[in-house]
Amino acid sequence: MPVITLTKESHTHPEKFQIKYEDAVKILGPDRKDRFVYNESLPTLTTSSTVSIVGAGFGGMATAIKTIEDLHEEDVVIFERHDNFGGTWYANHFPNSASDIPSLWYSYSFSPVSNWSRVQPPQYEMEEYLLRVAETYKLREKARFQTEINKVEWIDEDNVWKLHARNVVTGQKCIHTSKILVACQGGLVHPSQLKAEGLENFKGEYMHSAIWNDDVDFKGKKVIVVGNGCTANQVVPGLLNNPKYGVKSLTQIVRSKHYVSPPVPKALFYLYKLLSFNFFGLIFVRWLVIAIGESRFPLFKGVGLINRFVRWVNTRVAVNYMKKKAPKKFHDLIIPDYKIGCKRLIFDHDYIPTLNDPRIDLKDSPIDKVVENGILLKSGELIEADIIVACTGYNVTQSFFNYEIIGRNKTSITKLWKEDGPSAYRTLLVKECPNMWMIAGPNSATGHASVVMAIENGVDYYTKTAKPIIQNKAASVRVKNEAYDNWFTIIQAELKRCVFGTPFGGCISWYANEKVNATAYPWSQSNYWWVTHHPNYKDLEYDTKSIKKD
Repeated sequence: MPVITLTKESHTHPEKFQIKYEDAVKILGPDRKDRFVYNESLPTLTTSSTVSIVGAGFGGMATAIKTIEDLHEEDVVIFERHDNFGGTWYANHFPNSASDIPSLWYSYSFSPVSNWSRVQPPQYEMEEYLLRVAETYKLREKARFQTEINKVEWIDEDNVWKLHARNVVTGQKCIHTSKILVACQGGLVHPSQLKAEGLENFKGEYMHSAIWNDDVDFKGKKVIVVGNGCTANQVVPGLLNNPKYGVKSLTQIVRSKHYVSPPVPKALFYLYKLLSFNFFGLIFVRWLVIAIGESRFPLFKGVGLINRFVRWVNTRVAVNYMKKKAPKKFHDLIIPDYKIGCKRLIFDHDYIPTLNDPRIDLKDSPIDKVVENGILLKSGELIEADIIVACTGYNVTQSFFNYEIIGRNKTSITKLWKEDGPSAYRTLLVKECPNMWMIAGPNSATGHASVVMAIENGVDYYTKTAKPIIQNKAASVRVKNEAYDNWFTIIQAELKRCVFGTPFGGCISWYANEKVNATAYPWSQSNYWWVTHHPNYKDLEYDTKSIKKD
């Protein structure tokens, strides 16, 4: 298992590790072209592989690596609509963007780093890491970039998946078939644009934090930032503290309150540097971080003594930090009254101390409309602006509808999910979809843990259950309908006992909508490890009758 040593080129040339603005707009922008319009003057490209992987971020890369290393299957194709590896870490590069989970945990267990620059490294350093991993495992030869999947359908008579794809540059259509399909498209994909009347009349610059335009000059400008979640926690101090931007003033429209915990203790980084000399030292520090993270899980559910104690401790730590570091005039605007964990937990990125900057002001009045020179609030106050930055998050649910899914017997999974809500058995297997796995799929996210660890756990489940298919001992495997339905019922009932955007939690959150919570996992990451490493094969149906002999 290789230890990665970064060159830190990303610190001197961060632009090499970030998507170009025009490419981001083409793929992620609100006015993107219809992805179903093909260039009919070009011939349809027809290809095939044993394994198809959708997405080249953490999930897609881990799936490819484990397919090659553990399943000894080299016939792999990774489809990615951007022009490089990295997913979210390539596409997002707003000021001060960084990992909110310590990188010692937010990285692959099989490829730790010996020289992170800090506990929560900046975006460009994280992207450099991912590119080094891709280079180490020779993934570039497996990747088909700038190719977007529009539809996948299971062909019953052939026991294969048929993928309909489009080259985002040329419009050329591609038909690809594979025995196995692994969906790794991630959740932070579709920016939720600011929905405000009159935005089209604004004469200044408008941008969403997920599609950052580096050509916009912020110096001496009046800026409005809409939102105050995890992204704003990084963007606001980035704009105010970095001389590169030099804003004249910044007004933040606080749409809801968030618990902001103190930054990760510096002692963790010192321990990391002390033990970073070999693989085992790095793994020890990683497991220490995991143990600390898992100790916070009880705050997310239940009213038992331990649950209430852990919730009380974490609440007091966050509130005391916010009161101590933020000016008193803002306390009522930023300190929540709901249960901690109802919204995503935030480790501070210098946001709370930055509230003492005389150039910043907070407003909690809702937006009435956008006018030519700023934003008019419901209170009647006009906030003038040269630039509006929307830190309004992502439509996480929409990521499950990136492409149409047609399963066994022509079953429309897209229709099923629209009616009942997105779901996947053990977060991985979809009803009526043989030989398809979802990595970081529905209900795989936790409020306290690293998504990369969850990804690795999911990939381990995939390798265990897909092995008979790779070895040609079975033509297909699928989750039984009753197992899928039972999982859906159990997990949604359990989520109602959690704080994730529920009446119990006391807040409205992107974790859930009016139908279901398709985002959060209601148990600990230790539990997730158990269910992914111990498949219940009674819930699975392997087809051994349709095997095609070589």
